[in-house]
Amino acid sequence: MTKIGIRYTKPRKLIFKALNHFSKPVSAAEINFYLKNKIDLTSIYRTLELMKKINIIEETEFGDGKKRYELMKNNKHHHHLVCENCGDVENIEMKEDNLLDKVKNKSSFLIKEHKLEFFGLCPNCQ
Repeated sequence: MTKIGIRYTKPRKLIFKALNHFSKPVSAAEINFYLKNKIDLTSIYRTLELMKKINIIEETEFGDGKKRYELMKNNKHHHHLVCENCGDVENIEMKEDNLLDKVKNKSSFLIKEHKLEFFGLCPNCQ
């Protein structure tokens, strides 16, 4: 973060470490629980907003009003599988070139970005 003029403070390091620990999008409350309340929730939200602004993390919401955050690792584009029963989230990478081509061919809409989430039941809840 220092290369872009933002200090890499201890709370920011802890939040970065927490996000790096998880392999799925997590809420600010989950980060707070992982950090065992070492940082107040307001500081966590403030830091997440900063990290989002400088494109270190991505914010996702699965229609439940709960914002979740994950690190943008290697700029790998991926989607999510969301269990409607237990709430577990799994990342899934896939090639969607054909789908994007179909959308472009059927519309004059200029796509700048897209997100795709799949909702259903994980193996444990089936």
